[in-house]
Amino acid sequence: MLRTNNGRTVFHIAKQSLRANRLRNLVVICAIVLTTLLITSVFTMGFSINKSMERALMKTVGSDFHGVFKYLTPDEAEKLIRHPSIKQYGRSVVVGHAIDDQLKGANVEIHHIDESTAKHSFIEFLEGGLPSGENEIALNTWTLDLLGVPPQVGVNIRLDLDIHGQKMSKDFVLSGYYEAEQYVAMAGLALVSELFVQKNLSHIDPEESRRTGTYSHTISLNVMFNNAWDIEKKIKEVLSDSKVNASYGVNWAYSSVSLSENIMNGLPLAGLVLIIMLSGYLLIYNIFHISVVRDIKFYGLLKTIGTTPRQLKRIISLQANLLYAAGLPIGLAIGYGIGLWLTPMMTSFSSVEASYSVSPFIFLGAALFSYITVRMAAGKPGRTAARISPVEAVKFSGMNEGIRRKRSKRSRNGVKLSKMSMSNLLRHKKKLFLMLSSLSLGIILFSIIYTVVSSLNVNKYLNTFITGDFVVKEASPGDRRLPLANLTLTEDVSNALRAIHGVERLDKVYYKDDALKLNESILSVLKPLAASEDPDIPVFTSILNQGAVGLQVHGIDSGWYEVVQHGDIVSGTFDRDKFESGDYVLISEALLGEDQYISYFNPGDLIKLDSMEKSYQVMAVLKTDALYAAGTQIFRSGGFNVYLPAEEFAKSVADPQILSVTLHADPAVLEQVEHAVQTITDPLDLIMKSREDYREEMEGFIRIFQTVGYGLSIIIALIGLLNFVNTVITGVFSRRNEFAVLESIGMSKKQLKKMLAYEGLYIVLFTSAIVGTAGMYLTYRIAKEISENMAYTEFQMNIMPIAAVLPLFAVISLIVTLAAYQWLSRSTIVERLREAE
Repeated sequence: MLRTNNGRTVFHIAKQSLRANRLRNLVVICAIVLTTLLITSVFTMGFSINKSMERALMKTVGSDFHGVFKYLTPDEAEKLIRHPSIKQYGRSVVVGHAIDDQLKGANVEIHHIDESTAKHSFIEFLEGGLPSGENEIALNTWTLDLLGVPPQVGVNIRLDLDIHGQKMSKDFVLSGYYEAEQYVAMAGLALVSELFVQKNLSHIDPEESRRTGTYSHTISLNVMFNNAWDIEKKIKEVLSDSKVNASYGVNWAYSSVSLSENIMNGLPLAGLVLIIMLSGYLLIYNIFHISVVRDIKFYGLLKTIGTTPRQLKRIISLQANLLYAAGLPIGLAIGYGIGLWLTPMMTSFSSVEASYSVSPFIFLGAALFSYITVRMAAGKPGRTAARISPVEAVKFSGMNEGIRRKRSKRSRNGVKLSKMSMSNLLRHKKKLFLMLSSLSLGIILFSIIYTVVSSLNVNKYLNTFITGDFVVKEASPGDRRLPLANLTLTEDVSNALRAIHGVERLDKVYYKDDALKLNESILSVLKPLAASEDPDIPVFTSILNQGAVGLQVHGIDSGWYEVVQHGDIVSGTFDRDKFESGDYVLISEALLGEDQYISYFNPGDLIKLDSMEKSYQVMAVLKTDALYAAGTQIFRSGGFNVYLPAEEFAKSVADPQILSVTLHADPAVLEQVEHAVQTITDPLDLIMKSREDYREEMEGFIRIFQTVGYGLSIIIALIGLLNFVNTVITGVFSRRNEFAVLESIGMSKKQLKKMLAYEGLYIVLFTSAIVGTAGMYLTYRIAKEISENMAYTEFQMNIMPIAAVLPLFAVISLIVTLAAYQWLSRSTIVERLREAE
């Protein structure tokens, strides 16, 4: 068989076909732009939010290294460094722990690190740098605050150390300090010099300290590979090739690690992309299918002159590719811009700092999925054109496809327009199914988003953060640690706030960090957890090493008692009068892990805090998030909250710290009270927030959810609407000869319009049936699942979106249908009948 070079001819035919179908091209390009835009914006948000989460988790882990080889001897470290897979590395020598009384409840490890480790561990010195002298040390700001040392390079610091089980005190000079968050990282770091290690640890054998479990003088080798895929496999290969037997850790902050461990983490993004692809597919497929049906005679004529089926498929695929090339850049550019715009909105209500991703996978992935959508949509119509014979093509109308035999329909009273309309729709079931699927998808998605948004409860949110009209507080202990001398929310300030005209009541909350030594009850809980926990996240092992669990002790005024009474009490009962006697405490459950809580004590047990001489009886055990508005709004693994009456707290604690004061004001003078409060608090750098401030925050969150959710559902609904409009217009156009015949045998224009209106209304009824049954079921199941996993929601099933959208859709259906007929009726009956010849 002779092969001919006819590629240029095929391309020319495809190009001319595009020029002859300008309206179709515009609709397809719009569909491609919308599909690409949605996928790109979802990928941009997904990659950017993932990058933001990765960075936040890396701060918890302590570095952005891919992995770490632990507790090495110098010889083992040298062997591993020489492996070609390791592209970057950093050394960290384990020295010991700081054990000062001021650091109780805070895990501060002493290490010597190099510049590479400091860079990858987010250590950015505000002043000074890494220590070089034997008596120099570098600390973070919160450790300095706990020690009561001013952040100033050159200041003298005396620390109590535990090195290889030996306790010692040493005087240091601060070489530098850096900002760090105490409750983010697993442990704080005190950094000493290489000279310190040589002088104080040279006698310690790393192998011996590894056997005894102190690990002093062992090396942690932090490493980077080419990429973050299969980190554990790469680490194992390095160990095997180097013939080193050592413990290792994988940086679980990388999403590739969590994704490999649980593929379910990627399902929400995959599901969203599939929904978008399905919406785009339904529209693009329908357009190409209708286009092929309309031009089937043209393709049949091409076959009569020798065009092969493969060339016919090539003509249609070339058209799809050219339209894809025209719409892709627009969709990528707009989608990336929308993704960047939405990313900070999505991260604004969390402690995660927004980071923007410029990964090429955003564009490659969006382009690939969009291309797959276009090729799949154009593939089936191309095969239809390739399969049909020239003779069939001449007779083909597209309206009786798939019907094997004709049946006569008898009627005693003549043909009814309503039945005729139904028959017309059911003649092409596949086209009807695709159109209904596309329309229903957008409405169902809109219904789900609307139901979730309407389930958000503003009052539930407000009562979580504020119980009065205004709250004044110091910065949370989780945000900054202050020496007592620097506190500005004093009793004098509290009295000044109470004296403001219009303030009806003022409720104080006192606060103190404390610790509780481990007893048998606590050990019985923590030891099994420490034995089974991930060695890379030694939360409970660290608590066991410290010998105490952290406590947050609060003293609450009587105004908070009502909140307690309505709070979540796990066990025991709350008796206001007995509690005010000062002999009782309320405690919360301890947080042990995700959705895992336990109480170390039961009602009636006695508890004695390390810093207080008196023992108290446990009155009741509360849920962890009970009295959330009264506390620091920070949860510590293994620790719990303790609540005493404010008066008892003030008597038992020297220089009690006021965490917050809540003001209840006369509603008639709220603005005046707010102005007076600001006058007092602004010069003192105190935080003042009103109930209205929290309301605006919640409404801002709702707006963000609405912007993202409604934007997505509206674009998908727009794709469905484009599908409907295109189907109606091309359907009317493809049946122009049929309508001309009907008019020629006596059907009036009014009857024809009525028949078309019936068809549009039937489509609305079919769509209503789908969204009213399967749509309502999906809305209930999905929206309820989302609501139950979100804070501050109370699920409420809502049929308003469906009830509101369907009448609007009916109006649009009538307008489009009648407009299509008006456009068709410009030609006379004779002109349309001649077209059939």
